[in-house]
Amino acid sequence: MNMFFYFPDKTEVIKSSNATEFYIPYKKEKSVHGIFFQKDKPRASIFILHGNGGNLTGWQSVAEMLWEDGYQTFIFDYPEYGNSDGQARHDQVIESSQKAFDYFKDLPEVQGTKKIVMGFSLGGNMALKIGHDNQESLDAMVLEGAFTNHRDIGIYTTPKVFRFAPWLVLGSKFKGEELIKDWKKPLLVVHSTEDKVCPYEMGKEIYTNAGSAKKELWTIKGAHLQGFGLDSETYFAKIRKLIAE
Repeated sequence: MNMFFYFPDKTEVIKSSNATEFYIPYKKEKSVHGIFFQKDKPRASIFILHGNGGNLTGWQSVAEMLWEDGYQTFIFDYPEYGNSDGQARHDQVIESSQKAFDYFKDLPEVQGTKKIVMGFSLGGNMALKIGHDNQESLDAMVLEGAFTNHRDIGIYTTPKVFRFAPWLVLGSKFKGEELIKDWKKPLLVVHSTEDKVCPYEMGKEIYTNAGSAKKELWTIKGAHLQGFGLDSETYFAKIRKLIAE
């Protein structure tokens, strides 16, 4: 059922001249493609998990925007996307995401800096997993347009008369709404009340369940994943606040 969640753009990635690229092994003879925007004396280092469509040619613009605001950023393509090997399947996406995070946190330029995991849509669901499993290596989490789990989003996107089908055939590798209960670090959840892809209620549930003492639900308007497009300055300010002492 992976075809319902992943829509890989397999075209070759055109990399920004400001970034350095890496190929990160995650299975025998398989690797995923990542790019790193380095910054001298960064505010923090951000590990970005993108949504289920496109590839780094487009998604790197988010990383570069944050880089221009003073962060160093790392973003990679899931298996089968862009220059990455493998297949866009839950098991390979989960494994490669962890390997990419390990690579990110071990970079000499990243060590000694504050570290943020940031996820968009499907990448937000994946960020919940990475955050839960690597909380000791992270300082904050940012989620935009995230869903709780694969089964729930499958049911939401299926016409009512057929909703028994995803309930029967879709499983969830992990439940983000449960994992977030163990998250104790600062958290920013960004979600639009007009989101037609991932409903606002899912973002609100993640926020409500979070174990963080320092957390914020930033409710916006507009379509799915429009936070930066609608108000990038406020977005930047909220991330800065998230990691402030």
